[in-house]
Amino acid sequence: MIRWIKIEESPRLKETKFILNRIRENPLSLVGLAIVISFAVIAIFAHILAPPPPGRDPYIIPRAGYFPEPQPPSPEHAFGTTQGQYDLYYGIIWGTRAAYRIGVLVVAMSAFIGIAVGSLAGYYKGVIDEVLMRLTDIILAFPSLILAMALVVAFGPGLDSITLALILVGWPGYARLVRGEFLRISAEDFVEAAKTIGCSNLRIIIRHILPNAIFPLLVYASLDIGSIILVAAALSFLGLGPPEGYADWGQLISLSRNWITGTAANPFAYWHVYTIPGVFLFLFVMGWNLLGDALRDVLDPMLRRR
Repeated sequence: MIRWIKIEESPRLKETKFILNRIRENPLSLVGLAIVISFAVIAIFAHILAPPPPGRDPYIIPRAGYFPEPQPPSPEHAFGTTQGQYDLYYGIIWGTRAAYRIGVLVVAMSAFIGIAVGSLAGYYKGVIDEVLMRLTDIILAFPSLILAMALVVAFGPGLDSITLALILVGWPGYARLVRGEFLRISAEDFVEAAKTIGCSNLRIIIRHILPNAIFPLLVYASLDIGSIILVAAALSFLGLGPPEGYADWGQLISLSRNWITGTAANPFAYWHVYTIPGVFLFLFVMGWNLLGDALRDVLDPMLRRR
């Protein structure tokens, strides 16, 4: 007599199957993931796709002269040139790496500060919570773009100033999110059990609460990268970013302001100077937003596990 033994799947395997099923049910998540990966490949291989001139800062766009009028795409310049004859293709490729550098650095530092502030406020509560959250509320009371502009003006125009300003403006959102998760999780029985057996506060925060509070933070961070790039591009467009000629999407769009209306004979004569950087910026932001939505569907603890 043959007995069939049912082998239980491991929790990790079940979780992997659940994630893959959720992604398969939402094709747009695959689109977002493909877009993000495509831009990551462009950023990683920027030095191959657009080799920089030897002995120069690779983020400085090469010029094909000083003629003010933009030139259309050609075999020498695949995307054409902007005013001042900056190579648009080179600026787009290296602007992708600049966008990742800003987005990832701002999100990483903002999340680090937000986790530190939110975990202390949510775990210890009381006076510590009041002081930290009132400081957070003060920053959140200002419109983020206006506050970022003021900080960049105070620090001086430049990409580093934009990065620092966005970190100082962005961390309160992470702090509020982490605090809410800590307040919820710290009331669970396993946290009380850890306190009972004598675990230190630091161990409880790092080993027991933070791993259970990290999933909403991942969703928020993926959605936040797109917003950060839009704000950084807006600041560059307003002239608060790096100097002219730097590979930055916002600055490339700024260089197209005088040519949007084209000429009297052809309103679309200079379509490439604003369309191409605008499309790349749009796809980058859309890719991260779609990826954030996919992560929310996968990591949402309220979804029914089947």
